[in-house]
Amino acid sequence: MQKFYQLWAVLDKWKPWYLIAGVLLTFSSLVRMLEPKIIQIAVDGVVKFFATPKNKAPDWIVRQFYKVLPSIESNNLTWVLFCIGVLLVCIVSLKAMTSFTANILVANNTEKAIKHFRDNLFAHIQTLSLSQMSQIPTGELIQRCTGDIGTIKKFIGSQISELIRLAALAIGAFAMMWFVHPTYAFISILLFFPILLTSYFFFKKEQFVWEEHEQEQDKLTAIIQENLSGIRVVKAFAEEENETLRFAAQNEAKRTIGVRHIDLHMVFWPLSDWLVNLQIALSLFAGGYYSLLGEITVGEYASFFTYAIMVTWPMRNLGKIVSQLGMAGVAMERITQILDAEVEEYDPTNTPVLTEPLGAIEFKNVWFAYPENPIKRNAKNASWTSDRTTQTTTNKKWALRDVSFKIKQGDQLAIMGPTGAGKSTLIALLLRFYEPDKGSIWMNGKPLDTYDKLFLRHHVGLVLQKPFLFSTSILANIAYARNNLDGNLQLASQTATSSEAIIAAAKDACVTDFIDKMSAGYDTLVGEKGVTLSGGQKQRVALARTLLSTPQILILDDATSAVDTETEFKIQQALHRRMEGKTTLIISHRLTSVQHADQILILKEGAVLEFGDHATLLKNKLFYKEVFDIQSSIKDSIQE
Repeated sequence: MQKFYQLWAVLDKWKPWYLIAGVLLTFSSLVRMLEPKIIQIAVDGVVKFFATPKNKAPDWIVRQFYKVLPSIESNNLTWVLFCIGVLLVCIVSLKAMTSFTANILVANNTEKAIKHFRDNLFAHIQTLSLSQMSQIPTGELIQRCTGDIGTIKKFIGSQISELIRLAALAIGAFAMMWFVHPTYAFISILLFFPILLTSYFFFKKEQFVWEEHEQEQDKLTAIIQENLSGIRVVKAFAEEENETLRFAAQNEAKRTIGVRHIDLHMVFWPLSDWLVNLQIALSLFAGGYYSLLGEITVGEYASFFTYAIMVTWPMRNLGKIVSQLGMAGVAMERITQILDAEVEEYDPTNTPVLTEPLGAIEFKNVWFAYPENPIKRNAKNASWTSDRTTQTTTNKKWALRDVSFKIKQGDQLAIMGPTGAGKSTLIALLLRFYEPDKGSIWMNGKPLDTYDKLFLRHHVGLVLQKPFLFSTSILANIAYARNNLDGNLQLASQTATSSEAIIAAAKDACVTDFIDKMSAGYDTLVGEKGVTLSGGQKQRVALARTLLSTPQILILDDATSAVDTETEFKIQQALHRRMEGKTTLIISHRLTSVQHADQILILKEGAVLEFGDHATLLKNKLFYKEVFDIQSSIKDSIQE
């Protein structure tokens, strides 16, 4: 029942409309209860007019119909039959109208409820922490946001209303029989509990099999998503055949579970149909027996048989509803795992009124280790939880070790070090993607954790070495910094994003150097992840996007690594003008990018190895001096 309540909760504020639809469906089913009575009147009152025993009084409902019908005489039987036909048409029309109205209400409000549910799910995903998002396969998230939502929509859009309709039909038909012949009524539901028990075991088994099926589907979706995202790499290494084999192997695993699911249905449905047809046969024989005894009339026998089918049919459909409930329950559980996952904490109250620009940064004895398994899932994939608390200080693999340094507002800080030294980790902590395990980070004399994360990220601009571009135009990618993903120069001029600001940012990032060569200029579509642009072009578009946001602190994480030296120099000159008086952090392996920085921080194995300006570090004759000598000798060799 818990899963049913969770599915019911999806309907949110549209529940009253479902209740109204339920009332209409119930009314429609009750109206349908009158149809067999019309048949009974036709048989007992007209067809068997002269043969029906006069000592058998009709039931109360039939008597009400007799009151509105003409008096049945031997000379007007044709007219009476016509009136009975008109009465039946009226009843069927009323039933159809109420059923149609109910179905319209269910269909419209299902679409609204599912849209609301999907919006909430997507909005919730946006609030998940980066540590969680980095551990959840993208294909798995896509499957849960699409396939699982579809499964839930199918259930609440058809099976909830069907459950109400069938319940009203079965209860109403049983009541009609019970008022006339209680024994016959109970015989008509004799096999109800065996059918119910069979459906319950089917429900439990299918739920387990369907959960395995969806897990295999997650893996298959992940393979497709990964392959399409990395299709250039696949083709570059001529791995199409191996990728096809990998897909086929996972598809076979999914097929195996699918066959198990089909086999389960192959066993259940014949057994269910046999029990249902056995129930109908029992009702047929019992009705004939009581008719021969004279306890019910031939007309009552005809109506009772119809009622018996009305009672038995919901038993048969119970298996279908249970099947859909099992699949929807699994889908709801999988989505609930996302909704129950911990989200980033935002505190709008920690939005300070700035009296001075941000940029004075201090790290005080900061230690940090990535959790080994930030997202742990049990055997049934039932939950996503943080595992940071289970790691002890002794077994942590420290990404940063007792890091301390301080820079003034407006300084330019360059960060260098070998791969895995902790450079990007330091930036992640500064943006509060993660929190330090020990020590503290300060900004403008205040602890960093007193700043709201959204406030912090709105004022700190980040350009990554591998930038992400949306599958839209170059202009829209730049304008994204001002919430204008679908922007164009005209639209931008009508919003906070002016065309002049976009072009100025593009010029400073040297986007204008190649924009004239593009087929449609700024309106050129870049493809998924910017696939139609070179690495250097993507980095320049990403830099323009960040510059458009006018950050108070700019972080360049190897952001010009794919740019040629001449273009890099032009970008540096533009950044110097644009970021004058503002703090800039530069991660780079090129001395041309870092040697003019106010301070240079050298990290090695997560610890501070050197800290100072260019001249000071050259005197230390450590890592920085080694890099300087190597790059200088390479430059000399090239010049020779």
